[in-house]
Amino acid sequence: MYVQGYGELKYISKYATQFGNSFMVIASKSRIKDLGEVVKASFGDGAKITFVESNSNCTRFEINRIVEIAKENDSEVIIGMGGGKVIDTAKAVAGALKKRVIIVPTVAASDAATTRCAVLYNEDGSEDGEEVYASNPDVVLVDTEVIMRTPKRFMLAGMGDAMAKFVSAKTCYKSFQPSELGGQVTELAFSIAKLSRDLMFKHGELAMIALDQGVMTQDLNKIIELNVLISGIGCEVNGATTDHSFYAGFTTLQNRKEIMLHGEYVTFSTLATLVLEGAPKEELDKYFNFCTRVGLPVCLEDLNLDYMSEDDFRQVAEVVVECGPASHHPFEVTVGGAISAMKVADAIGKMYKAGKRLI
Repeated sequence: MYVQGYGELKYISKYATQFGNSFMVIASKSRIKDLGEVVKASFGDGAKITFVESNSNCTRFEINRIVEIAKENDSEVIIGMGGGKVIDTAKAVAGALKKRVIIVPTVAASDAATTRCAVLYNEDGSEDGEEVYASNPDVVLVDTEVIMRTPKRFMLAGMGDAMAKFVSAKTCYKSFQPSELGGQVTELAFSIAKLSRDLMFKHGELAMIALDQGVMTQDLNKIIELNVLISGIGCEVNGATTDHSFYAGFTTLQNRKEIMLHGEYVTFSTLATLVLEGAPKEELDKYFNFCTRVGLPVCLEDLNLDYMSEDDFRQVAEVVVECGPASHHPFEVTVGGAISAMKVADAIGKMYKAGKRLI
């Protein structure tokens, strides 16, 4: 069940009580402080609610820690309230316990809320693989009032994550590559990917203007739905290429100045994928121009990776080649080709930031 509305969090008990009588809410300390009373008020007196502070890092240690707390409190329903890593932690805990899970995204920075998978990380911030569960979350409750009050950077990151879906989907669709769930890409699936692209280009910039003004508009409402729901469905029913692979490579760099948001890395990863594919100038212009106008990363400097050495480029490129989705391209992805794609995408991005364009 997907529910999106302004102030919708105060109705959470209506959706949660159909699954059980004992609830665990996983959230960061700040989110428990800001939203905990709203949740308590919805359930009313007498409800058994356990709040667990997450350290906002989806590691195996963190998952196991919270699993034990859920067992001690006989929690029947797991509620994840927060950003992508908190959400993935909640899905992982529910998956381990085979419990119902309700997701309340407090930012629209990725499609984690609606997918059936969780990205796990090592303690140093590098990826520790991905786990896929038997089903998607039982309920995704999106309170647009909460989401619109978070920093603009998160909404932008969500658009960056959504942007990848069509770029990879069109390649897999044309090459008859499997979807993320293992079946063939259907016409409906590809249409969802195209919808994702069209909504982003049509409403993205106007949504950011509304966000700057602190108001809710139809454009902003559509972009929240894009980032959370449409992107998530589009991810699972379509196939992937290298749209996330450069991002996976960046997470292995031990000398990162700052760990950026998932969608910020994915934006550049997608731009590099377009270069890798030899996309025409008109297509490159559309993506680079849009990203520059709304404030998404278009070069390595935007990701605080402008220091990368040749060894760093090779390290990232080797991850790109090793990632399974690289084989979905209708050509061999090589280390040299991946390095070239990063460097050219970086150069194009710098050009657009300087006010120049390809066409």
